[in-house]
Amino acid sequence: MRNATWKPVQVEGRTFTGLLNSEMLRLDAKYVDCLPNLRSATTLLVGSDYSGESSGTPYLVFSFLLTSLESWAGWEPKRLEVRRQHLTNSRRMSFKRLGDEQRRQALIPLLEAANNLEGLSFSVALNKKCESLFAARPSLDISNPNFAAFRKWKATALEKAFFAVHVLGVLLGGLAAPGQNVMWFTDEDSIAANDDRVRELTQLFGWISSQYLTFNLGHCRCGTSKCDDGSQQIEDFLAIPDMIAGALAEQMQLRSEGPSEFSTIFWMHRDDFSNKTREITWWFSDCRRPLRRLVCIIDPTTEGKDHLLSWFHFHDQKDEPNQQLHGTAYRGP
Repeated sequence: MRNATWKPVQVEGRTFTGLLNSEMLRLDAKYVDCLPNLRSATTLLVGSDYSGESSGTPYLVFSFLLTSLESWAGWEPKRLEVRRQHLTNSRRMSFKRLGDEQRRQALIPLLEAANNLEGLSFSVALNKKCESLFAARPSLDISNPNFAAFRKWKATALEKAFFAVHVLGVLLGGLAAPGQNVMWFTDEDSIAANDDRVRELTQLFGWISSQYLTFNLGHCRCGTSKCDDGSQQIEDFLAIPDMIAGALAEQMQLRSEGPSEFSTIFWMHRDDFSNKTREITWWFSDCRRPLRRLVCIIDPTTEGKDHLLSWFHFHDQKDEPNQQLHGTAYRGP
């Protein structure tokens, strides 16, 4: 019997984080190498980006990329070669900027380079019609003097930060090992808009992630692309979850506009996809690489009181074509 990759996280079962833990246990038990084994790493690297915050989009997409410093050694020369061949003037890769010819030419080579990262791409698409996941039990009592800094945050930014650190906390609880250092780089948006906000996010990360850890990590640090030393290392790393989040947000937009019977389908090709989304989606569906991929979608149920979690993965689809999506309803956070 093989050793489990995912270590059970101590969470309440009928919560989002509880069901996330249950799904990871199920996938790990059923599909060999579905999840990466990162426990021998000295340092874990996390990149995160987000899409769908504009008022006309139906889902907010959180995309996380979790890998190790050791795995970076295989990615770095390939990343540099992509820059040498396709990108000049320190162009920054991002989903929104892929109309540029050089960035378009660099898209697939950069994604293929990321295939070699031993790690996990985990994305969550949160339907904006869902009630707050934290309304019933706030994650942070901001009336406490120790948390006074968070009173300046807008409610939407604070809830977004809560959600991101809860997801990251569960991922670390299941995949990390005692003593590992963690470096989290996030997009420079509302939750990391300036140096003060990054320091506060680091505090929040420490407080909330400790709920899911039964062991002590090493050093935990948060940063943004501003930490880049001019080599575009961090920018290119963050470009991977950025492009995944952008493509998934477009998929979720079209999913919400289509007939209800299409809501259980993860589209690989549609005529109304943009070219960039089509290319990223095909790349994303390849489960044969060291970088594993997993998507969770959170919708309200028809009664509006519960949340429905649906999961997309891309393992053994030839043998089990109807197992690509399954869902579980839960009530409250």
